[in-house]
Amino acid sequence: MDFIVGIVDLFAYWRLGVGLALTALACWLLVVLIPNDTAQWIVCIPLGLVGVFLVFRWQHRADLGS
Repeated sequence: MDFIVGIVDLFAYWRLGVGLALTALACWLLVVLIPNDTAQWIVCIPLGLVGVFLVFRWQHRADLGS
């Protein structure tokens, strides 16, 4: 039960929303700029995964500092 509460608390922080929004914006801009569908997937999947990883890391480090 504590695990579920921890996940819900994680999504309540502003850093998570800002980071995910910036990651989504970067992926969307690349989709607009790259005309080939295959190239869009090849570029956006790693970018999205790295972005989500960095967002969770940023939030975790902020929680440790508090």
